Amino acid sequence: MSTTDLMLRTNLEGRVLRTLQAYFRRSNLVLLRESLWATGLSEDQVEEIISLLEQKYTVSEIMDILREKNVFDQPAS
Repeated sequence: MSTTDLMLRTNLEGRVLRTLQAYFRRSNLVLLRESLWATGLSEDQVEEIISLLEQKYTVSEIMDILREKNVFDQPAS
């Protein structure tokens, strides 16, 4: 993995993490949905995250699930 790929992966992962953390400070599903989509996640990925939140998963658990699914290893578009 090149340095650029590593930076993009870290940046996407970091943006998603910060977005999810912000949701718990001010829970607004519309804003969360738009923010996650703006980070570069697909609509399906965003809906999956919303579903996990509704099932009371923690941010840490959601991030682990996304890592297991290699969401952050996708090439930047």
